[in-house]
Amino acid sequence: MDFGLSPEALRSGLIFYFLLFAVLILRAFAQAWVADTLGDPTPRSEGRVTLYPVPHVDFLGTVVLPLICVFYLQPRLTSINFFLAWTKPVPTNPSYFAHPRRGEVYTQFAGFGICFVVALLTALVGGFAYGLSPRSIEVSVSLIGICAMLMVLDLLPLPPLPGGVLLRYWGVISEEAFWSISRWGGLVLMIAFNLPPVRALIGAMVGLVASPFLVILHLISR
Repeated sequence: MDFGLSPEALRSGLIFYFLLFAVLILRAFAQAWVADTLGDPTPRSEGRVTLYPVPHVDFLGTVVLPLICVFYLQPRLTSINFFLAWTKPVPTNPSYFAHPRRGEVYTQFAGFGICFVVALLTALVGGFAYGLSPRSIEVSVSLIGICAMLMVLDLLPLPPLPGGVLLRYWGVISEEAFWSISRWGGLVLMIAFNLPPVRALIGAMVGLVASPFLVILHLISR
């Protein structure tokens, strides 16, 4: 059966998806680990403080939608690509934290932190690996792009995203407004991302976030 995919497009798409899958699992683990470290036993009791993928996988957000995005866009590994993806929410009970609101912000932004670390390590390791395998630069650029996209999503000031949690912590929006917006936030995001101006803006933000890591990568690989 011909799905209109060349062998190269299939290869690129599968590599891109497995890189995305790995980063998503790392993000979920990081959130669970931070909550556990701050004193909340809920993630551990739910089996989420683990790198084993199954407890974190949301079939729609971790498998179906990312695969549709990847193969519909047919990404090249040297380009930063648009996608929507998520894992199961990490269950937490902020009342266990010494500072509930602050602990919730730390937990939510653990995914941002792990993406930053992965992007930086990718730039460093990928730069040195270029001498051994020039094609490694493709994987490095793609992984940095994935991390940058997820970091941008984290920063969007829309509940229930981490950026929205930060607005609530700063008192910009009330508790009631946060939960009211959260009910529709995901739908608003999916609709907005189908608008070309929004996608162009997100793409520019991803490029801006990725650029320092790409500069490091290219400086080392020279």
